[in-house]
Amino acid sequence: MVINSTVWQCEATGRENLTYAEALRSERRARKKMELFKYCLRAPVMLVIESSKQSSLKTLNAIVCKFLRKRYFINEEVTACHKSSTYYAYTVVSIVPPNNTPPASGVYEETDQLQYKLRRKGQKHEEIIVPFDNIRRQRQEFTTENLQMFVKDNITRVDGILRPKPESYKKYVTDEKVSFENIFIGRIPHFTPAKIKRPIQDTNNKKQSTLNKYFTKDGEVESNLKNGSKLSDLEAERREKKLAQKAEEEARMLEKLKRIAELERQKVEKRAKLVERVEAECTALLTKTDDLERRDQRLLPQYNTIKTCIPLKLLGDAFMIREFMHSFASTLSVNEKLRGNLTFYEMSRAFCIREVAGPLADIILILLGTIFDMQKEEEDECSIEYLRLRQELKRREPFITMSEAARAHFYAKRHFSFKINELPIDSLTLSEVLRLHLLSSGAVVKERAEKWRIKYRNGYSSSEDPGLTLRMRHPHIIRTLKMYSLYQLPFIDIMRIVRCLMAQILTYSGPINLIEERMEQVANAKVELRVLTTMENIRIANFQTQKRSLTNEQNKNNEEKKKQIEDKYNKKIAELMAQSDRERKKYEQQVESFNSSLFNFLVYLGVDRAYRKYYVLESMPGIFVEHTDDALDTCLSEPPKNALVENSLITNFANLPKNRKDLRAYLLKMYINEDKQAAKAEKEAKSLKILKPAKEDKENHLVNGITNGDDGHDEGGTTAKHSENTIPSEPKEPPSQYQLYMCTGDPRNCIVHDERNADRQRWAYIYEKEDIDALIAALNPLGERESQLKEQLTVLRQLIIKHCKKCPEDLLTVDGKQLSKFKAAMMSETNRRYNKPNFGCSDDADINEVMYAALIDRIIQFESDIYTGDLGRLKVKDMGKWREDFQSNQYDAQVKLQWGINTHKGATNGDEDIVNAEDDYDDDEDTKEVGRYSNKPHRDPGDGLGDTIEIDSEDSADELISLHDSSTIKTNVRNCASALLQVEQAIERRFIKEPFGTPLKEIKDKELLEQKMKIGSTRLKQWEISLMESTSFSQVFLHLNILHDCILWARSTNKSLCQVCRRGKDPDKMLLCDECNRGTHMFCMKPKMKTVPEGNWYCARCVKLWGLRNESEEKNNKAVSQKRKRTFNIDENVDDGIANGVKDSERTRSSGRRSSKRLKSIEIDEALEDDDIEAGNNSNEEVVDDSDAGNNDNENSADEDDEEIASDEDQNGDVEDDNKKKLDDPSDQEEDENICAICSYDGGDLLCIRCKDAFHLECINMKRTPRHNDYICSKCKSYEKKSRRSGRMNGKHVVDSSNDDDDNDSEPLVKRKRSSRSSLRNSGFQQQQQAENGHTSPRESARSSSKRRSIRRTGENLPLNSPALYQLLDDVMKHENAWPFTRPVSHAEVPDYHKIIKTPMDLAKVKSKLNMGSYQLNEEVMKDIQLIFKNCDEYNVKGNEIYCAGSTLEKYVIELSKRLNLPFEPSDMNS
Repeated sequence: MVINSTVWQCEATGRENLTYAEALRSERRARKKMELFKYCLRAPVMLVIESSKQSSLKTLNAIVCKFLRKRYFINEEVTACHKSSTYYAYTVVSIVPPNNTPPASGVYEETDQLQYKLRRKGQKHEEIIVPFDNIRRQRQEFTTENLQMFVKDNITRVDGILRPKPESYKKYVTDEKVSFENIFIGRIPHFTPAKIKRPIQDTNNKKQSTLNKYFTKDGEVESNLKNGSKLSDLEAERREKKLAQKAEEEARMLEKLKRIAELERQKVEKRAKLVERVEAECTALLTKTDDLERRDQRLLPQYNTIKTCIPLKLLGDAFMIREFMHSFASTLSVNEKLRGNLTFYEMSRAFCIREVAGPLADIILILLGTIFDMQKEEEDECSIEYLRLRQELKRREPFITMSEAARAHFYAKRHFSFKINELPIDSLTLSEVLRLHLLSSGAVVKERAEKWRIKYRNGYSSSEDPGLTLRMRHPHIIRTLKMYSLYQLPFIDIMRIVRCLMAQILTYSGPINLIEERMEQVANAKVELRVLTTMENIRIANFQTQKRSLTNEQNKNNEEKKKQIEDKYNKKIAELMAQSDRERKKYEQQVESFNSSLFNFLVYLGVDRAYRKYYVLESMPGIFVEHTDDALDTCLSEPPKNALVENSLITNFANLPKNRKDLRAYLLKMYINEDKQAAKAEKEAKSLKILKPAKEDKENHLVNGITNGDDGHDEGGTTAKHSENTIPSEPKEPPSQYQLYMCTGDPRNCIVHDERNADRQRWAYIYEKEDIDALIAALNPLGERESQLKEQLTVLRQLIIKHCKKCPEDLLTVDGKQLSKFKAAMMSETNRRYNKPNFGCSDDADINEVMYAALIDRIIQFESDIYTGDLGRLKVKDMGKWREDFQSNQYDAQVKLQWGINTHKGATNGDEDIVNAEDDYDDDEDTKEVGRYSNKPHRDPGDGLGDTIEIDSEDSADELISLHDSSTIKTNVRNCASALLQVEQAIERRFIKEPFGTPLKEIKDKELLEQKMKIGSTRLKQWEISLMESTSFSQVFLHLNILHDCILWARSTNKSLCQVCRRGKDPDKMLLCDECNRGTHMFCMKPKMKTVPEGNWYCARCVKLWGLRNESEEKNNKAVSQKRKRTFNIDENVDDGIANGVKDSERTRSSGRRSSKRLKSIEIDEALEDDDIEAGNNSNEEVVDDSDAGNNDNENSADEDDEEIASDEDQNGDVEDDNKKKLDDPSDQEEDENICAICSYDGGDLLCIRCKDAFHLECINMKRTPRHNDYICSKCKSYEKKSRRSGRMNGKHVVDSSNDDDDNDSEPLVKRKRSSRSSLRNSGFQQQQQAENGHTSPRESARSSSKRRSIRRTGENLPLNSPALYQLLDDVMKHENAWPFTRPVSHAEVPDYHKIIKTPMDLAKVKSKLNMGSYQLNEEVMKDIQLIFKNCDEYNVKGNEIYCAGSTLEKYVIELSKRLNLPFEPSDMNS
């Protein structure tokens, strides 16, 4: 409020009624203008001021300005024109008078007639003579304004006369040995001095009487003597006495006047001294100096040293990481392990223990994943294309490194066929992905992308990338990552990487916008707080005015009237006070809320005298003090000794006026009152005759202008009166400079400037209220640094004290005895999330051994999945021996390895050094990729860093970490890469998808398909080359994950599902396609296949796509063509996209690895969407076809179409033979007797006496079993009818097979709605009636259709309402908060989940069970959905992200269940 009030005055210009900021700007502007005043004119100004003797500043300025405008002085730099109109710079050499005759008085009055001899600047021998009119000064060097500023700043008033300040006169005149004769000709002009105005004495307009009447002239005395006869002697004597008395009175009067004059003089002198003292104290109180140069420092409180298991040199960065993740939690891509904030135990474990899958890996995964997500968002908004600079531009840094950075992007695209931000990252591949990211940081982009970054990323350019700086300053980090993992680096290098990643995040628009929003909120809160304070002051003033008016009204009344209205007056006063209290409490609450909003972020408080930094962290309660080496300087040659003297001004400094004028008045009033009180006390002492000792002189000769000390102020700010009879206590020894944290002058024993001092606390903290108050009291308000720190602490005191109450002292102070206890607690607290960070190895195991063992296990498991899934087989003689040798670290390939485009054999390429420097790895179209890299050797993007592998790092030496070139690691990496190469070459190419194999989408153009396959093969060869050039385990892990995600696991026999019913049960009745490995149940085919066909069998998709033919079908077709020459067109289109999607998801969950969303192909998503749409369309078409079949007599019914297709496959009418075969083969009959021919569910109740197909009574719309069990299905009846009709058609039969029906048959039955199934049943019943009656009219058909709708059973009354359940699951899984519940919880990601949750459940499992027919009632499905939310409530803590998502999703399920009439009981989250 005070700062923004117009109570400030500019000291330089004297302007008043300014705010603090306006006064500062005015003074700064005035000082700047005064500095522009020409230096060579300052000495003449001093001489004129001394000679003029003026009392008016305005007159003095006019005299000096006129004097300078008419003269130029010797050695002054001017501009002049000579023989042209152009002005050049000259120097005045001498002054030439007119006619070379000096004036009689020696003063040149008409100076415009003078001529000046000038010398051209820079040319010593060229001199010219120029008249006065052709010479000028620079405009900014001499103006009226800067002249007035200079004069005002360098004069003082002495006896009413304005004279130069002694120090200014000495600086510009005496020290420079300047006189008027040296700078000009003649004498200095004579100026009329000003008349001194003396004070007017007030005598009430009466003049003092004179003594003239008491004296006579000589003539009169002689005449009186001559006339002595006329006077008697008595009268003469009386006259003499009278004259004597008058003389004595006059003498006494003169004495009295002298005493009065002396008292007045002393009073004036005392007043002058008081004013001088007040001015000195004002200057001292308003002028701040460096803290180390002051002599009035207090003793600071002792701080608590932070002792944790984290090294002190990493403690500050660790706090910064935790605060960063806490502040930007909404921006970071937080994984499942770090769902909440990073705890102190997790932070300690990350930088104390070396683990592969520990908290450190999660921290870096979060930061790197956030960067990749932001890069993808940037690529969505603007196309990012990387460039390599031309050779002429690569001549200096950072352009050389920026050009090399593009190689990493091209390298990833060449060998992995993915961008760097699309590579799979987990704890095992993190080291290599991080290395590629750091190598690619700062790459040059095209001009359009660069402009976009400048516009939307706050002026960011590639040269400012923190990763580029890290690569240039610490290249040993990236060189180390080429062979070793991230977890083996020294912790100081790991911290550099983390700082680099955080700095990169802060360059993107998201964090920048967040910071700007927070700063805007803070600014708005400050403005609102300022307005609120102003309104409160207005309210208080109004309250005082109302109270005063009521009191005045009460006082005006008579005594009787006062008594009458006293109660009314007291009631009004009470109401006014109550209202004031309510408004005051409301104001305090609002102020507290605004302060809380201001405090809700990391607060940097300031620096103290010893350059210690003070912080308040939001993630960790307490005030943290850091004593760094950043501000180290040399010791002072003569450090000032501390001399603390008691004074009340400093203690009450906060309440003192900040304006010089008000402060001067305050101090004058205070000292005058003190003098009056002292005089009164002295007078009382004299009257009581009490002897008092002489008072000591209390005028302190100020050190730095003012002294500091305890002044006896109580809490209310009033000065405590010390008793005069107080017994003085024994003086204590003052603290030393060392104890005061001041400079001692000894570099070996200085706590401020000696970085190796044992008493320096690198990190300390305080949290108790007493310590905080002691710190505020000890800080010096007149120090440049401590004044700002004290102001911040004073403003935020209440909030800081409240925040520090939760300070975890037991975590911050861990002594040697408590260290083991702390580590045990740390491991127990973090073991829930990090149960096996080294994949089963011991905690102290070597990282290389952990990575090697994990890599062997993954490759063996990968090979096992390939072999058992019929996706390929190793091309070795003995697979068992190959596995045993590989697991026992005795790898034997058993064959000669070949890889790459040019078929490298058994060794890496040795031509890495022979690389064209201008090779561009740009990303063109796929058609140009074939053969582009055929003749180019492999080149790692980190080769430009240098060939030195030995790390020259003091940090590495401190931690005793050996990161040398290891032949053992090279051998192990080479063996693992070779084993992975063999596994990759064992996979059949038809089971590899893009980018290394065939596309998922069907391509009808064979040439384009062959070209795509050739491109995929070329990419896979590049992958092989990169694999065999791997130098670290992380690189091999990266190649393994990329290959794993590019395999069509949906075609694995381990995960085969039927293409028709989408079920995986009855594997003994499932046929696998010999081309694509897709499965189909024999009983799901149309017609059903009873025996396994001989030879190769291909599914309908491969038959259509590749033109393959089944041998058994060819034989049957030949036999049929011989018997009946009929033509059939069958088109079977079986979609497999959904199955692929299901299997891919199961592969992700069963893999134990962290699922990677970055390698999910776009084509898979599109295929899944197309399959969902097709499935919906097919089900709809099925319903429409069935309904039309019952209403249209001219067209064939759905069952007749099935009849034609069946007749086509069974050689048109051999049903009788099939029935005989079924009767003869009881095994086949038993296999199929429980499967309904309509709904494909088990439990058929009725058998057809001819074809032996089973049916549910509900499916054929029958209420009971026929009496004699002589049921004949509609298909068999249709055969009989058709055979009778065929006898009348002269043996010619034409069958048109409908593609739509075939599509409907291939649709999974469990995906169809209940309504469509009911339509099938009703249509079958109607067809049966049509077969019996011959034909029906359209009117009868419509009547029967309406009757069928009336007797249809509604879905709500069914025991299993599949349409509603499918709709519920689809809507829930598409909800934005369903992401934690769509897949099972992985044991690798949440190790303790299955220990707590005994019955896990997820939405995918519910839908899978519904597809497989595991549910019989609606309640069973809803019970499993309820179990999902019950598990969420049991495992998660209320308030975290997963809990909130589950609660929101459950509310959505409750709403859907009510709408769909499904039973659902909410969990405790929403009960």
